[in-house]
Amino acid sequence: MIRLFLIKLKMVLQIKTFQKLVILAPIIIIIILVTSCNKDKKEAELAIISKYIEANNIIADTLSNGMFYSESGFSTLETLNSDYPQKGDTIKTIHKAYVLTEKSKLLLFEETTIDNPGVYVYKEDPIIKGWEFAIGMMKKDASALIIIPSKLAYKNDRVGIIPPYSPLVFEVRILDIIHP
Repeated sequence: MIRLFLIKLKMVLQIKTFQKLVILAPIIIIIILVTSCNKDKKEAELAIISKYIEANNIIADTLSNGMFYSESGFSTLETLNSDYPQKGDTIKTIHKAYVLTEKSKLLLFEETTIDNPGVYVYKEDPIIKGWEFAIGMMKKDASALIIIPSKLAYKNDRVGIIPPYSPLVFEVRILDIIHP
């Protein structure tokens, strides 16, 4: 009797395990496909960035986070710490912001001017990670060309004319850093 009960219990557990596998299998397949697609998109994005850098003869350094920058007045270690933006500082910039298209062409999506500068509070206002990281490396009057991969921008989100997985290119100059 106990043996029969154990055999039935084993069969029920096997059925439950099978049912769980049937439910989980599609989820596992979707995860594998999404991971594979993301890897392909990252490789394609890097190829677009590399093609743009090469086609425009840009001498750019690559940062560990995947950003590229070409400096012009970038800060050095010899600069005083107070010259860098600190949390809560108001940053005024002039910049042009572009989407780097699949054909390695630039599509302007934002532009500020001296008369109408971009203004935000460093490390307090919501801003893409790549922009904040780059601004943190710069001091007043510094200029740079910054190429930000999608993982440090809008990732897989569509924002206005910016498609998912799009690298961004910024031509930026810090006009002022106002300490509170």
